[in-house]
Amino acid sequence: MSRKTIKIGVFGGHRGRSFIKNFKLMKGVKVVALCESNQEEIDKARELGILDDSIAVYSDFNEFIDCGMDAVVLCNFFHEHAKYAKIALEKKIHVLSETTAAPTLKECVELCQAVEKSHKKYMLAANTSMMPGPNELRNIAKSGVLGQIFYGEAEYLHPWESRPEAVITGGPERYKHWRKHLPRTYYNMHSLGALMEITETLPVKVSGKCVYAPDFCERMAQPFNGDVHSITVSEMDNGAVFTSTGCSSIGPMSKWFRISGENGNAETLRFDQNGVRVDYMKYAIPEELGETGYKLYYPEHAGLNSDIFDEKDNKDFPGVPAGNSGHYGGCDFWIALKFVKYLRNEYTPFFDVYRACALSAAAILSWRSVQNNGKEYDIPDFKNKRSRRKYLKDDASPFPDEFGDFDFEPCSHPDYDLFKNKETTK
Repeated sequence: MSRKTIKIGVFGGHRGRSFIKNFKLMKGVKVVALCESNQEEIDKARELGILDDSIAVYSDFNEFIDCGMDAVVLCNFFHEHAKYAKIALEKKIHVLSETTAAPTLKECVELCQAVEKSHKKYMLAANTSMMPGPNELRNIAKSGVLGQIFYGEAEYLHPWESRPEAVITGGPERYKHWRKHLPRTYYNMHSLGALMEITETLPVKVSGKCVYAPDFCERMAQPFNGDVHSITVSEMDNGAVFTSTGCSSIGPMSKWFRISGENGNAETLRFDQNGVRVDYMKYAIPEELGETGYKLYYPEHAGLNSDIFDEKDNKDFPGVPAGNSGHYGGCDFWIALKFVKYLRNEYTPFFDVYRACALSAAAILSWRSVQNNGKEYDIPDFKNKRSRRKYLKDDASPFPDEFGDFDFEPCSHPDYDLFKNKETTK
């Protein structure tokens, strides 16, 4: 796309507020529309000064998507991105997807087909790699100082820190929300996704295990999720093995990442993902470290210390924020900037549609492994049309449909049958 003004629509007001705010900082970019059916979200955006009269507001997606945009940012429900991405792509609209690419293998394949047929751009908004710590691990991995990377770890701990009383006392509709049916392995963008981008690798095989505490989940108004913690073991295309959590309910809240190679380890600091510690094997200690053998430091802000930002571009992005642009110290700004540069053919994202679908497949198949005693599954090669074709009928999903039906695949351990208890849906 040339330097003409890029017109962007945002689908979903809650997470969408951050993207609207950040796109407004950029010259040559105009947010033309927001699609949101919840009036409270619309009022909140106006109250914060993010939504103004220049942005049209729609409650109907079909009207919204036809309003004349070049690209759409999908900030809708976690499990419905592929559905709306396909509609946008059919209308020759570029797509930025804010969470997982697709909830089923069938939709992963269909999404790849839609991108290929449309010849439009698709990008996954994997923002964790733009945090200072993970971004620095990526720089370290690319520099080669650790040698070949053959092991990695990532954990994403995000528990309820207090009882969600409003949710507990809500009506039966609360049981249809996707978070009530989310297997822990499915939310892997902030863990396995970050490791993939840090090391520029792709999972080829996965298996999974979960920790179950159904009584705890029921008390915390998540009655269909018996699992509170998951571990996915991934074999990568370079031979490395990674272990990663999904969105874990054990706590307290933390993100932590580690990569190990021939010459040592590099990791973020636990409970402080902005700091980094690098420990070298004795034979690989850099001369400037002497006998210390390690260094602990705080890298620059991720965006200013990466290949996405160049000082000469500051005239186009005059309001570069320090850390208040949303989601973990400003990650949303850098994702928005990446997307704009991608649309202008100035940047190639790591998470194209094929890698995004591989990440979704790892989530789906590691949960399938949980249900089958840790069986290992192959990740489809989504670039290979013949190979991926066999997954076109694989539509097993743990999420309820629009009628509240969620019988396709259990969203908890097979022995835990609360999700079948009709008392919860009265």
